[in-house]
Amino acid sequence: MNSHPPRSRRGLTTAVLVGATLSAVHTGTAHAAPSAAPPGADRVTVTAAGSPAYTLSGGLSSGAVAVLDNVASYETDKIQGTGTLPGSGGGTATVSFKIARDGFALKGEFSLQDPGAGVEISAKVDGGVTLPGEATVRWEGNGTVRRGGGSSSQKVAFTVEDRHPDPGDHAIRITHAGQARNAILRLPDDYDGTPRPALFHFPGLLETPGLAEYYGRMADYAQTRGFIQITPEHYGVGWQGVMGGTPSPDLDDPGFVNRLQDILVQRFNADPKRLYASGMSNGGFFTSKMACDNDRFAAYVPVSGQLNDPAACHPGRHVPIVLMHGDGDPLVPYSTVQPALDFWTRNNGCGTRSTATNLPDIAPDDNTTVVRHDYPDCPADGPVTLYEIKGGGHNWPGGTPFLGPFLGGTTYDISANAVIWDFVSRYRLP
Repeated sequence: MNSHPPRSRRGLTTAVLVGATLSAVHTGTAHAAPSAAPPGADRVTVTAAGSPAYTLSGGLSSGAVAVLDNVASYETDKIQGTGTLPGSGGGTATVSFKIARDGFALKGEFSLQDPGAGVEISAKVDGGVTLPGEATVRWEGNGTVRRGGGSSSQKVAFTVEDRHPDPGDHAIRITHAGQARNAILRLPDDYDGTPRPALFHFPGLLETPGLAEYYGRMADYAQTRGFIQITPEHYGVGWQGVMGGTPSPDLDDPGFVNRLQDILVQRFNADPKRLYASGMSNGGFFTSKMACDNDRFAAYVPVSGQLNDPAACHPGRHVPIVLMHGDGDPLVPYSTVQPALDFWTRNNGCGTRSTATNLPDIAPDDNTTVVRHDYPDCPADGPVTLYEIKGGGHNWPGGTPFLGPFLGGTTYDISANAVIWDFVSRYRLP
């Protein structure tokens, strides 16, 4: 798992009133006025029992607390960062979190210093972190509370609402069509909340998002190139409505994808005009289905799984698309490529003229070569290209073979990640 430490956010020191509440519960002490915090700032609440009880709640006026997740389990992996917010007795309070997954539990420590109220809180966290809401974590346990020159062990708690996502891995957990559905996304190293393009990758049969990342390293590729990479999890063995997919119950996979598109745009500020789709094997079939049915994607790249039902495909527009397929694929025969290619060139008005370019054989030991087939008469908004991998099997180009040599050769003459991003990033919806 690649995770990244939280960073200070530009502009967080500019005070903008957002109605964040700040309260101190002391005998005979009035509540403080609302604090100033930037729109969308992370929100922290810390409480301590005792007499008098103590509560501090508000948006961070500087700093950040990152809540990051695990691609394999979809569970919270880290709660890390330091931030400041107005203290309950005036002045500035500071909170700090250093918590990470250790085995089956989140462990570490958190602290609060509120000089204006004369309160310091520290606690060791050893499990017990819950997820009461979206991007929200809570913990309650025993901690040390110091105030008025004294120190005692008391019940303390914190809640962190990660309203401004940080670079690293994040899980999306929703219920759709009556089923729990998940996705993992990675925000790039330079993510700062500004609009970013986003690439969906649909895994193949029996392939989880974690396995897809292990074999293809697409999120690693996205991490340093400024775009959001999201890998949804299919339900059961594969994507519904295409070859090999889960036959029942009715999962509404297209609706699930629409939900994820909404979440990316609304929570992670993905650019709605720059959403793209790719997929491998059964995920490639599903990518092709999305090219027929989902007009919110600007460009598509199915790999080792092409359009398997051209008669049912009615995009109603030109579709920028690249096909990648090995001519030695033992699972999805190369003969399935031509019908899909014929459909896309006809749909886009490309004509039949094509050009073939032999790409450099930069990895002769892999026993593959690559021929790129272009259709020069395609319109600018509907290019069609085929990468024919001679000697290639049912594997991700440039990746780690899924079952070693058992699914045929793996080419290293091209990187699917680079080909996909170089192509799709040229296109945006009007």
